[in-house]
Amino acid sequence: MQKFICQICKLPKVEIDIYADEKTSIMVANNPFPRLSVCKDCSDQYLIEDVLCSCSVCLRELPSNYFQHYRTRIKKNGMRLRVNRNCNDCASITKKALNKLKKEILPKYPYPKYGTNCGQCGRVVYEKSEDIPDGVDGANGPWQFDHDHITNTFRGYICKLCNAGTGMIGDQKSFWDKANERKKN
Repeated sequence: MQKFICQICKLPKVEIDIYADEKTSIMVANNPFPRLSVCKDCSDQYLIEDVLCSCSVCLRELPSNYFQHYRTRIKKNGMRLRVNRNCNDCASITKKALNKLKKEILPKYPYPKYGTNCGQCGRVVYEKSEDIPDGVDGANGPWQFDHDHITNTFRGYICKLCNAGTGMIGDQKSFWDKANERKKN
């Protein structure tokens, strides 16, 4: 790995890919503009906004640094973008529960093969978007492990779009059914 001198703490560190956009002076990930050499520690300390955020799970109002932030996705104001609205405590509990559920389910119900229909939208799921043949209304993978976040029960495997969509509309089957009804009308 390449070493560099952090622009904030002035210590030699291992490089991360954050760049400064030449036109706007906004940091943007993976741009071919000059690098903004900031180490992980300084990025965590100085590039996360000092604001209060509400956790969508426990509803506590906590400092922004109590939430996960993308390392290389930077907002227009130069601060790092938050991954989601779950605090670190709730994210840890959720991850442990999901890992336990996967250990129980995966031996009995392995991931479907690509080329199989999604159980939610019915589209054929391909490994990559490039694999979807022209004229086919398919979905790209990877397969998603769908589960009820409240009861922590496995519901099946669905395509990536259905998993994201279900989460965005409230993670309840009744909401998905209502959305499908609207789509038909």
